Amino acid sequence: STSSTVSTVQADIEASKTENIPVQATTIRLTKNNYLQWYAAITMGIAGRGRIAYVNGKKTEPLETNAMWDTWFIEDNQVKTWIVNSVSSDIQPLILRNRIARDMWVILEQMYGQKKKNVRVYQLMKDVYALRQEKLFVADFYAALKSKWEELDYYSDDTWNCPQDQLHHWTKEMEEH
Repeated sequence: STSSTVSTVQADIEASKTENIPVQATTIRLTKNNYLQWYAAITMGIAGRGRIAYVNGKKTEPLETNAMWDTWFIEDNQVKTWIVNSVSSDIQPLILRNRIARDMWVILEQMYGQKKKNVRVYQLMKDVYALRQEKLFVADFYAALKSKWEELDYYSDDTWNCPQDQLHHWTKEMEEH
């Protein structure tokens, strides 16, 4: 009958959507101290697989009666799997029971992202001042230093609106040193 053929074809399509999907989107695991690195890597991994809308809030859950719900459910669970597999085992319990990928994403950002800004900036400044070239090649030393500077820039929330803002920035820099 025609209806059983259509059902079989639909089942084959759904199976092929998940058949060759890797269980990891990045090899970098989120720890309590590497949110920025993890965020950059997992974002690339998820976006490269065409699923970034599941974490940035642009792809919301349709009603279960909607014909697209099954596809949404499969894809959202793929993203959830990538997220769970990209965090350390001590962080997994925090997100494992979340219903949708977006909820996992928000919790991780709240716990390890900007919320710990002052502590992280302090630690980065300490790391920068403690960094020594010693036996490192110049390029390796520069790369280590540059990565710390870039992370510090991420946490900088200065908004420049006029030329006097430069003076404000310099004053702030002098206070920190």
